[in-house]
Amino acid sequence: MTISRREFLTSAVAGTAAMTVSNITGQTPPAAPETAAVAAKSDVFAGKGTAAEILPKIMEKAGGIGRFVKAGSRIMIKPNMSFGNPPEWGTGTSPESVYTLAKMCLDAGAKRVIVCDNTLRDPEECKRATGIGDVVKKLKGTVLYIPKEDSMFVNKTDDRPKQLKTVDVVKEYYQVDAVLSISAAKTHSASGVSMNLKGLMGLIKDRGIFHREYDMDTAIAEQLYYMRPTFSIVDATRALLDNGPAGPGKVVELKTFVAGIDPVSVDSYAVTLAPWYGRTFEGKQVKHIKYASDLGFGNAESSKINTITV
Repeated sequence: MTISRREFLTSAVAGTAAMTVSNITGQTPPAAPETAAVAAKSDVFAGKGTAAEILPKIMEKAGGIGRFVKAGSRIMIKPNMSFGNPPEWGTGTSPESVYTLAKMCLDAGAKRVIVCDNTLRDPEECKRATGIGDVVKKLKGTVLYIPKEDSMFVNKTDDRPKQLKTVDVVKEYYQVDAVLSISAAKTHSASGVSMNLKGLMGLIKDRGIFHREYDMDTAIAEQLYYMRPTFSIVDATRALLDNGPAGPGKVVELKTFVAGIDPVSVDSYAVTLAPWYGRTFEGKQVKHIKYASDLGFGNAESSKINTITV
């Protein structure tokens, strides 16, 4: 059931919430495949604990990290690290999660792990403040890649999207063997929430065009015509419940991880972990998640999500 502006505003805080309500409604290479077949149900793995405890368990339940990371492979990890804020603000992926996932890839035989995000704020400040720069330095074979030059992107076109018919994507995405997305769990003033699907904008050269020229929710969903992560994880170590994406805002420690092959189902389930702007929602009520499901990229309906607790 669609949530109207009036219903939302009467039960949630104003300000940022008012900006967000319109967005809540009813592998190799890792380029997005055709959207012909979606499983009747999508497995989503969820567990509570630290990254070091839960991420290995999730991978084991999902068939083992060797299912995604082969010996000698090049792997991209896509975190959220766009803002030069400390982890406690909940605006980015926790450094512990990035470290754990990268180390797991290396231990599985990956030749190179590329941690990649096109930050919105100053790259050096984002490296420092988020703590991700420091943890990457600890892992031989892992590099932090923040693309800022035009030459680092490649133009892609597709006739299927209604809006996102052309887009510049970081070249590295198409040069790796697998992409592991590990997004933060947070609110967003333009898209309601920001998790894996919204986080793909961190691989786009000009994400401002999503605000200026497109219906953002449609464009977010249509990114999946160009890129679809091999495996998607929501890092809900902390959840930013309002004033996202940059904060500061209300942060709750959930110490939870949600993951799966279907990024739509992963995000849809993760929406149910906490109240956003003071109100709880189902994933299918978030426009870009519902649109992605309608396009055939995954399952948003809770009845089509098989939750496996680890």
